[in-house]
Amino acid sequence: MCNEYAHVRWATTLAVACAYGMMEGMTRDWARLGQKLKAARAAREIPQQDLAEAIGVKRGALHNIEKGDIRKVTPTVLAYAREVGWAEDSIDRVLGGGEPVERETSSTEKALTERVSDSVGEHEAPSDLSLLVQQSLKEGPLVDARVAEVTTSAGRLKATIVVRGEEGAPMDELLAALRKLKIDVEFDE
Repeated sequence: MCNEYAHVRWATTLAVACAYGMMEGMTRDWARLGQKLKAARAAREIPQQDLAEAIGVKRGALHNIEKGDIRKVTPTVLAYAREVGWAEDSIDRVLGGGEPVERETSSTEKALTERVSDSVGEHEAPSDLSLLVQQSLKEGPLVDARVAEVTTSAGRLKATIVVRGEEGAPMDELLAALRKLKIDVEFDE
């Protein structure tokens, strides 16, 4: 009777731990993930400091990821993988013993990247934007960026949305705030 109770209690504890992600760090190869991310960064010739700035963290955070000194997938790990071109499921693949998969780049993204690198410096905003907008595009860590496109009978309209956070703010809090953000666009005619 006592053994059955202990078995049920252990199974319940294990189920609760799995449900809350507490077992995640025990079965995954975090050092391997760090090595693969570091290799992907090196293959793209991205200095660690530049990557840290691009995703809004200190270089030490990337160092810990690359050493495998982490125990869960955080927004920083997700941002790192995205910056080195990995597909969404690559982190789980690597943690499970597989290989990462490159994110497919759309023809629009490829053309935009080529056009931007040909016409302006990597961190320069187009000069036809207001000075306030140009400055805002450079401040704080990048949280997300999207391009929304609407086709009308008169042609296409594109809206570029760049979301940057406050320096030093935790990325998970910035992402949570972004999920709540709703944008209404009004124009003076």
